[in-house]
Amino acid sequence: MKTKILKFGMPLMAFLLAIVFAFATEKSGPIEEDTLITGYIQGTCQPVSVNCDITGSVVCQYGTKNVTRFKNGSNCHTFLYELMP
Repeated sequence: MKTKILKFGMPLMAFLLAIVFAFATEKSGPIEEDTLITGYIQGTCQPVSVNCDITGSVVCQYGTKNVTRFKNGSNCHTFLYELMP
């Protein structure tokens, strides 16, 4: 009887612990921390990759043009902002 418990119970406990630990782990930081955002140059609505944020106070620029977040046809709207340290 003791052998049956060990042969069946030990692998079952290892499997259950693996499931518990899989759900108990967390990511340590944001996934998109250093990811470039696709923005659109205001006026021409051309897509560009920029290192900007969706919140802030200083409008993000690509060259001398402001960068927006969304494009709707030929209309670009919702500014992106410079990353603040």
